Amino acid sequence: MSSVESAPAALAPAASPGVATVLNHLGTWAQAAEPAAFPYDMLLTHLRSVGKHFLTDDLLTRLDEIRAALPGHPESTPGSGRQDGTETRDGIPPQDGTAFLRGFLDVVLDKYDGRYDYPSYTALSLLTRPATTDWRAARRARDEVLLLLLADLVRFEQRALTGTPDDPHGMPPESRLVAKRVRLAVRVMEPAALRALPEGIVDAAAAAAVPGRTPGGRLAADVLRAASPAQSLLLSASVQPVYVLHDEYLFLRTLQSFETTFTFMAAALTAAVRRVDENRPGEAADLVDAVAAVLKESLPLFSLLATMRPEAFRVFRDFTEGASAIQSTGYKTFESLCSTPSLARLASSAYTSVPAVRERVVNGRPTVQGTWHDLIAERRLPAEEAAVLQAAADRLEGVHQRWKQTHYRLAVRMIGERSGTGYTQGVPYLAAVLENRLFPAPDRQGALVG
Repeated sequence: MSSVESAPAALAPAASPGVATVLNHLGTWAQAAEPAAFPYDMLLTHLRSVGKHFLTDDLLTRLDEIRAALPGHPESTPGSGRQDGTETRDGIPPQDGTAFLRGFLDVVLDKYDGRYDYPSYTALSLLTRPATTDWRAARRARDEVLLLLLADLVRFEQRALTGTPDDPHGMPPESRLVAKRVRLAVRVMEPAALRALPEGIVDAAAAAAVPGRTPGGRLAADVLRAASPAQSLLLSASVQPVYVLHDEYLFLRTLQSFETTFTFMAAALTAAVRRVDENRPGEAADLVDAVAAVLKESLPLFSLLATMRPEAFRVFRDFTEGASAIQSTGYKTFESLCSTPSLARLASSAYTSVPAVRERVVNGRPTVQGTWHDLIAERRLPAEEAAVLQAAADRLEGVHQRWKQTHYRLAVRMIGERSGTGYTQGVPYLAAVLENRLFPAPDRQGALVG
């Protein structure tokens, strides 16, 4: 008997609308074509019941027609706030926004358009908030989005144990696995909740003593109950699995949690570069330490991802070909703000997969290490202040090395020697870059691999 056949039997989800029903509702909606009334829930329920990879041609064609008929310019993006240039209260486009609907349809139609990749698979355009130069605001935005993502995951996992699980519901988890996943999600949520939620929702002393022991169902319910209508729509719209297995939901939410963390890290390091350039190394060191702290808080996401069953991953990954985390602009932006990548790395798929980031690096993007070394060369940075900045960089380096090693071990467990998705080398690539450093010694820069 195969591992798929020996998985727990699936409970029946609530009845999902068929394609004819969805087409009928789209036709009714098109008569007025009011974005606020678009049948998001019906379309997404159908999509999750069959998988985005298996949407029918007639449905895809109809959605493409709807997108083409939307008013406005295609450049309007869902992460840019209101079309008049002002931002919403929570940094998320309004529910009635034409730009949001267009962005949503772009994600649904990525395979149809022939532009499916990692950003479209993870719906990053929907999750992106307006950029901010205030690193504390960036961290709060990260905390708020992370809490929403993981609260939704906790809700989804716990609902799998009820009589009416949500789609995708293939290969449902057993109760012990759900409990483990909830505990790991809560471990990541607790530090963010202590910063972003009202006092008392998480017991700081208890979370410090035994991380992950805050009741997950209650914490998730508190987060989701406070969500605005726009945030609730965003949560639903940003989960578009390619197949029908339960674990892909976990996969998507975990990747999205990493990406929102990278966005904060890049914002904080951009601020750190400015502080170094202004000869304020102590403040720059504090920013680098803030990045290290948030990356450390996020490490349990790998443990959470490791609960994904390899037999499930090996099934749905067949339909994710073309999307790979090597295409993460957030991670490469973070990395390239620490120090300028080696010529070999810039020429490798690590950076050719993110051409916009590569172009900024080639055009001379300032970095934390490069800027502080310039100050040393100009004799404008006293040795004791340089030591403070170096110590912060060392702490970030240490956490990042743990991050890479955990990523490598997880990839070995999940895919072995198979090639990665997105036409990448997979495990051999991760093994090759283990020795790379965010802040390499000057005599090591040329030795770094792609």
